[in-house]
Amino acid sequence: MEFTEEFLYHIWDAQHLNNKLETKSGKKLNIKFSGRWNTDSGPDFKDSIIVIEDEVKRGDVEIDLTSYQWKSHSHNENPEFNQVLLHVIYENQGNNPYTISEDGTKIEILEIKDQLDVDISKLLKQYSNKSYSEKDKFCKLFDNLNSKETADTLLKMGMIRFEKKIKRFKAEHYFNDYDQLLYSGIMEALGYSKNKFHMLQFAMDLPYKDLQEFYAKGMSKDEMTAILICSSNLIETLPKMISDELKNTWQNMYLNQKYMKKTITKRWNMFRIRPVNHPAVRLLQITDLLYKSLKTSLFHNSLKLFSFPSDVFKLSDFKRKLYKFFQTESHLLQKNYKLGKTRIDTILINILLPITIIYAREKRYEKLENAILEVYRDFPALPANNLTNYMGKFMDDKQKKLINKKAVFQQGLLNIYFSNCQHHYCDACVSSTKYNLYEMIESKKGRMIILPLIC
Repeated sequence: MEFTEEFLYHIWDAQHLNNKLETKSGKKLNIKFSGRWNTDSGPDFKDSIIVIEDEVKRGDVEIDLTSYQWKSHSHNENPEFNQVLLHVIYENQGNNPYTISEDGTKIEILEIKDQLDVDISKLLKQYSNKSYSEKDKFCKLFDNLNSKETADTLLKMGMIRFEKKIKRFKAEHYFNDYDQLLYSGIMEALGYSKNKFHMLQFAMDLPYKDLQEFYAKGMSKDEMTAILICSSNLIETLPKMISDELKNTWQNMYLNQKYMKKTITKRWNMFRIRPVNHPAVRLLQITDLLYKSLKTSLFHNSLKLFSFPSDVFKLSDFKRKLYKFFQTESHLLQKNYKLGKTRIDTILINILLPITIIYAREKRYEKLENAILEVYRDFPALPANNLTNYMGKFMDDKQKKLINKKAVFQQGLLNIYFSNCQHHYCDACVSSTKYNLYEMIESKKGRMIILPLIC
């Protein structure tokens, strides 16, 4: 049976759950008050009262079909969800026992798939799906900003978004070391929109430390390739560019290898997917990089990208090292199927930089932190996406040109959207921007001092 999110609201509101609830972390849970159903923006239920291991708590409850929707709905970037004390889901799709909020707090997860009462089917006829269409409208924010003010605002918002990414990975660092953080992050980024979660889940089911153990026991690169392609069950849906001979070789090698025998079955999304975006192709693109790292460390190998002699850091030299690091040659793929620079840039901004700066701050490596911040502030713009195109409708030509100059400006635009636009917080957006413009100060080096945002 497939549930909709609206149906789950009814389940929670009417408490169609059994009497002995337990969170994913193994804590006993008792619901005293399901809360007020919130029809506005923010968490689905407000002022809920629950008891976790004899501790009474009052706060918000968020309802999702799966655990991954917390990120896909960008709740992890929204401070409105920082008061959530329980994440109620139908089915858990991850190994972590907690959901992580925007401020890094661990939230208990209640998976209700196997904790429903026997009469739940009676609710099936009580609701239907609702649709919502957002209409373009005038934007007070960008209409009142000149080019300089727009640049300052986007820079500040871009730095705030960067800190949010850092919070996310710092929270995940509770459960994973730096190698697994980077490995999982890269895999997630390679999944694009259609298979983003599937690739992340695969990296969690086949962790980096397991691959290192297999390597220490003698696993060859071809055997690792066979394990990646076959254990993921992608062997059954390979694109035509991969020959039947190679497919048979991988199948036989997988059956004969001694390192891993389980098959991690995934429901990959293959509908109208381009061959270059096929998950199997994405795995092959990083096979060489991944295998070479197993002897030492994937993360520490990536740290070498930030190593420059005599404290001279040049962005152009860094980019050359970056592309050389990720674009390893593979005899299994044609040259036009190697990992593209655009995808590498996306991995850098969203994955590598925030993870590496956590390490720099932990070790108090000031020069490394400064190099990371310089890359983030000065890196060229990434290709436009649906959200940046949508936000561009509210900007004049000069403001649009800024978005095409630097990635940090794009990140700032996304932060404005997720923090304000999607919730229609127009007045709050304008007032907070005016405050931040007033508070921003030029340092002696000409760089902005990023002050805390007040919303």
